[in-house]
Amino acid sequence: MDEHCDDFETEEGIIVDTSLDILRKAAKKVLYEYDEKIFDIDGEARPLGSEIQTGDTVLFEEKIQPCPSRIIAVKIIRNFWYLNATSETPKGGYPSGRDAMKAAEMDHQNLRLLERFLITQTGADHVREARNWKPDLKGEAVDVLGLIGTAAKRWS
Repeated sequence: MDEHCDDFETEEGIIVDTSLDILRKAAKKVLYEYDEKIFDIDGEARPLGSEIQTGDTVLFEEKIQPCPSRIIAVKIIRNFWYLNATSETPKGGYPSGRDAMKAAEMDHQNLRLLERFLITQTGADHVREARNWKPDLKGEAVDVLGLIGTAAKRWS
């Protein structure tokens, strides 16, 4: 995994109840040309085509350099995914605060595009902002919310 990925917080992002195929279609709507990569819960790369387990991350990363846009999809439970949009931070940082703000605005715009597309594909009742979503079962809540927090830290 690249250690230069922008920080994103657990209250950012969306939770969607959908299939990986729909997520791939969503990535095509937001990113120009991209590579797909899979990382397990421990951050180790896995081969494409591997079965996605709870805690695994599917990373869609634009081929455009420098600072490619990324969509991070973490399988949190059953068909629920935590999604966020981010971009790689330049190794030396952004030249100005204004440039950093532009990058953050683009990430936010990409997340909104994802959200709108997923709502049209799955229905509004299958897409929630992460800060407003609660797992169905109380027993799942600690594990699922912890998994989202771990994913956010790993990609920051």
